[in-house]
Amino acid sequence: MNFLIEFYRSRNADEATLDKVSLEAPNLRAALQSAAALFHTLAMPQIPDRLRICDENGSELYVGPADGAYPVSI
Repeated sequence: MNFLIEFYRSRNADEATLDKVSLEAPNLRAALQSAAALFHTLAMPQIPDRLRICDENGSELYVGPADGAYPVSI
């Protein structure tokens, strides 16, 4: 399945996208694990505090903290 991972900063009601990465993963859990790895390896202009994962149709599947602390129930 193709996922789009968007790393962004959120301040009050404003959001600033820092990077978007498209990746192939078998499921959402694998996409979250890849996002955690990318958080630590991508060279972004600022440190993101949030991330969004969408499917290939643009539907939001996950929105949460971008610090590598993801829920285990997904």
